[in-house]
Amino acid sequence: MPGSDSTAHKSKSRRPKYSQFSQQELPAFKLILTPGYVISTFIVVGLIFVPIGLISLFASETVVEIVDRYDNECIPKDFRDNRVEFIKNKQTNKSCTRTFTVPKQMKSPIFIYYQLENFYQNHRRYVKSRSDKQLQSKKNAAHIRECKPMGETDNKDPIIPCGLIAWSLFNDTYGFSVKGKDLKVNKRDIAWGSDKNYKFGADVFPKNFQVGDVGGKSLNSSIPLDCAI
Repeated sequence: MPGSDSTAHKSKSRRPKYSQFSQQELPAFKLILTPGYVISTFIVVGLIFVPIGLISLFASETVVEIVDRYDNECIPKDFRDNRVEFIKNKQTNKSCTRTFTVPKQMKSPIFIYYQLENFYQNHRRYVKSRSDKQLQSKKNAAHIRECKPMGETDNKDPIIPCGLIAWSLFNDTYGFSVKGKDLKVNKRDIAWGSDKNYKFGADVFPKNFQVGDVGGKSLNSSIPLDCAI
């Protein structure tokens, strides 16, 4: 019967149920950018951010900053073509005196920073080359699996602290004086409390550090790592 065929055809249809959501016919708001609306928006934004910019510019102009680059001048001319040899040679004098003039009065507190170039710390092998367990307690001294290639000496003794991060630590020291009078630099409270109290154990002392074909300054084996930071 024609009626039966029609009913069977409708029941087998895969046509989805009609709705405004499925057919993307929901009411929508479309912003029309008229010239008046655009100009008004820019004026409001300008009134808010121009004063903020002027205040920031004034604050930055009052900052007294002195930058002194010494990596070239403090290396003897005989070693400037081979700086690695200069660092590794224990007979060379690595102290250096620099003189600079402060153009304006510097109000306290005065902060001292150092800047490194071409020193990349985001390489996966470098980031993973450390042992947090070894730094937390002396009983984990042999936990050096993650520290390769700077995990142990040629005699298979564990290096504390091990890893590339500790080996490449910047360790230049500074002293300052004005008209022959030494200035005291406060080096306390420059590390996070969580690092000092939890990451570095008070019973962990440097051991076998800088042993072998490695240059740079060695750590004091009588000072625990939590005090070294």
